Amino acid sequence: MPRVRLAGVLVSLAGGARELEVPGSTVGEVLESLASVSRALYERVVGPGGEPRGDIYIAVNDVDIRLLSGLSTRVEDKDTVLVLAYLHPG
Repeated sequence: MPRVRLAGVLVSLAGGARELEVPGSTVGEVLESLASVSRALYERVVGPGGEPRGDIYIAVNDVDIRLLSGLSTRVEDKDTVLVLAYLHPG
C-alpha cells in the first residue's frame, strides 16, 4: 500500500500518526481511504466537491500532483504521498 505522510494539524486528526499506509491506486483513491482512518482528517483534506481544499498541498514522491495528473495520478506500493495543510496567519 502507498504511504501517506502527514504534517502539522493533520497529524492530530490522524490520532498522532505522521505516516499511514492506506489502499489506493490513484491519489484520489488514497485520499478516499483516509476516511477509514479519520473522517475529520478526510474532511479537512477534501472539500465538498471531492477536490483537495485550497490550503492543502499534495505531492507524490516529492512532485506536486498539479504537475502530474492531479487526483488521477497513479500510485504504487513503493510511493509516498505527502499531504500538508498550509497555516494561515491569524
